[in-house]
Amino acid sequence: MKTKKRNPFDLANTFDRIVFSAVLFFCSILFPDCGPSDPASEYGSSVTELSIPKRSLPYFKGKDLQPIWLDDSELQNATSLRGITKFQFVDQEGKTVSSADLKGSLSVISFFFTRCSGICPTITDHLKTVQEECAKDGRVRIVSFSVTPDLDSPEELKRYAQQRGIRRKFWNLLTGSKSAIYKMARESFNADTITPGETRKGVGPNDFLHSESVYLLDERLRLRGIYNGRNLGSIRELIGDMERLKLESSNL
Repeated sequence: MKTKKRNPFDLANTFDRIVFSAVLFFCSILFPDCGPSDPASEYGSSVTELSIPKRSLPYFKGKDLQPIWLDDSELQNATSLRGITKFQFVDQEGKTVSSADLKGSLSVISFFFTRCSGICPTITDHLKTVQEECAKDGRVRIVSFSVTPDLDSPEELKRYAQQRGIRRKFWNLLTGSKSAIYKMARESFNADTITPGETRKGVGPNDFLHSESVYLLDERLRLRGIYNGRNLGSIRELIGDMERLKLESSNL
């Protein structure tokens, strides 16, 4: 009876598999950390939690506006959630608008000044796409606070609104006490030209404040999203998030 000759390539492959298995075995003994690592143990839950896609929008808490995701039971016991503080200012028609007027609506918040020739016109133009959404659904409104209220009287705001196609029914331009606006902006949104990590040495309560960020509030005036007002893609994301909040409120 003839003995079947083994293919030399089969022998080589078998030898390679044996050597590879042996290397893995000794590697696991000599270098126990060379295997797959657990990202949560390496980076901590505060980092890995942000990499997991979420179905709902976050809330924000603490001085650094840390995003957190809460279910209904956790939300009932949550503390230190960020939102807009109480305010009362005057709009482009000389009418009083307060934080209480925003309750029950989704609110888009921004900061600007009428004499701005830099980022403000771009942000205003981008927010006009949000104004179109407001016209479709009365549950959404835009509120823009002047950061030079001493220059931006109601008459000046009205002129600006007419030039920019801003409709008061959907979009309030507010002016009032400079210190009150700055205090509200910083306490509510960390809205400032300096980054949160910097110390505010020499920055007084009346120093010039400006922000390219746009903020989304839910019906209870809680902060639910932060967007780059100069980026139209970010504004489109905001519009999508408004729809998510509408769905969230309808499920309550």
